[in-house]
Amino acid sequence: MKFLPVILICFTIVFNSFSQDDFIDKMNEAKKNTKEELGDLNYDGSKSTYFQVRNEVSYKEVEVALFLRDNYHLFFNGNPTSAKVSVKIYDKPANNPDRIMLWEVKNISGKQKSVSENELKEMYAYYVEDVDNLRSVFVDYEIQKGKPERGGIVLVLGY
Repeated sequence: MKFLPVILICFTIVFNSFSQDDFIDKMNEAKKNTKEELGDLNYDGSKSTYFQVRNEVSYKEVEVALFLRDNYHLFFNGNPTSAKVSVKIYDKPANNPDRIMLWEVKNISGKQKSVSENELKEMYAYYVEDVDNLRSVFVDYEIQKGKPERGGIVLVLGY
């Protein structure tokens, strides 16, 4: 009987390790599938964003540099999460009140979406005269409140 609490603790640690491994496997599979979506485009990089769903709305922001190649394409994969997550792309970071939203997906959960740099520049040209200064964009993930669970979004960049 003395060893029962120790056995339960060990079982809990092992079980949590397996569930973490399953989630990492889902993220890796999403990255692999998204890279396959590139088609004739060249792969330039990826960013996996992990988050914890909470009892309140939370935000994550990722900066993506666009000045290195001609026409980038951003591919998003929301298959690893069941939480409602919206994706918004802006011209400036969240702390800038003058930023402009260029693109949005209301709920990426279980979906794959893509947008090209040219599409973003077309939207930007609607608001700003000099669209060549779109050197980087800021991807904001808005994670809606819900039951606590781990989630993630994969962003793959191609040109």
